[in-house]
Amino acid sequence: MRLKTNLGADAAILVTTVIWGSTFAVARDILDHWPPLAYLALRLGLATLVFAALFPRQLARAGGAAWRAGAALGLLIGVGFLGQTAGLLYTTPAKSAFITGLTTPLVPFVAFLLTRARPSRENMIGVVLASLGGALILAPAGAEGFNTGDLVTLSTTLLFATHITLLGRFARRFDARQLSVLQIGVAAALLGAAWGGLRLYAAAGGQLAPALARELEPLVWGGRAAWQLVYLSLVATVITFLLWTWGQARMSATHAAIIFSLEPVFATLFAVLVRGSAEWTGGRATAGALLVVAGVIASELRWGSRRPRDEDEEGGEATAAGAAAID
Repeated sequence: MRLKTNLGADAAILVTTVIWGSTFAVARDILDHWPPLAYLALRLGLATLVFAALFPRQLARAGGAAWRAGAALGLLIGVGFLGQTAGLLYTTPAKSAFITGLTTPLVPFVAFLLTRARPSRENMIGVVLASLGGALILAPAGAEGFNTGDLVTLSTTLLFATHITLLGRFARRFDARQLSVLQIGVAAALLGAAWGGLRLYAAAGGQLAPALARELEPLVWGGRAAWQLVYLSLVATVITFLLWTWGQARMSATHAAIIFSLEPVFATLFAVLVRGSAEWTGGRATAGALLVVAGVIASELRWGSRRPRDEDEEGGEATAAGAAAID
C-alpha cells in the first residue's frame, strides 16, 4: 500500500474545496440582502473583469476551440451556481453543501458516458464511502426531509458532475488562465443577461412570478456586503478557478470529485462558526462526515503490489480523445 504522488494537484483541489466550503455561509448571508441573480451576476462579473485585467493576452489568443470549451463550461457552471444559490434561500448552508456533495457518485458515471474512462478500484471504494457519508448527513435521524431548496439544489448535481468531467478534458488542452477567464466570462454574461432581461421585462409592464420579482428589489450596499462580494469574487472565484483548472489537468475527474466530497465537511464547519451549532445535526451526521473523510483517504491509496497504469493517465488519454472528438 502506498500514497499516490501527485500531491501538488491534490493540494490545489483541496484548497479550492476549503475555500468553496466557506462560501455557503457567506453566500447565505448576502442573500438576506440581495436577490440570487443579482448576486451571481455581480460576483462573476467582477471576477471576469479581474481575469481580463490579469490575463489579457491569454484572452486575446483564445481560438474557436477554446471559446467552445469555455462556453460549454460557463453554461454548466452558470446554471449550476444559479440553482445552488436559489436553493440556499430555502435550506441551510450545511445541508446545501452536502446535497451538492452528491455530485461525487455521479462523476464516475458521467465520465464513463462521455470518455469511457473507467475509475480505479480505489476510486470506486472512495466514491461508495463518500456517498454513504453524504446520505447520512443529508437525511439524519429525525430530520424533516427534503424541502424546495433541497430539491432545487439536488437538480444541480448532474450539471456539476458534467462540468467536472468536461473540465478534466479541456484543462489538458488549454491554458488554465485562458480556460478560467472564458468559462467565468460566459457564466457572467449569461447571468447578467438574465438579470437585465427580467428588469427590462418588468419595466415594459410584464408581470413576474413572486420568486422572480425579488430580482427587481434595490441592492442593499454596505461595508459587510462589499467585503463579501470581494471575497466571493476574488478568492472564491478567481483564485479557486485557477487552482481548480490547474489541478484537474493532472488527475482524473473521479479523483477530483472525491476530494470535492470534503466540501460539505468544511461548509458545515464554517456554517457552525458563522451561524451557530444548529447547523450541525448530531451524531449521525458526524458518522457521515467521517465516512466522507475515509472515502477521500481510500481514493488516495494504492492497494496491492501490482503497479497498474495510473488511472489519471488513463483518464487523461480518454479525456483527450473525447475532447478531440467534440471539436
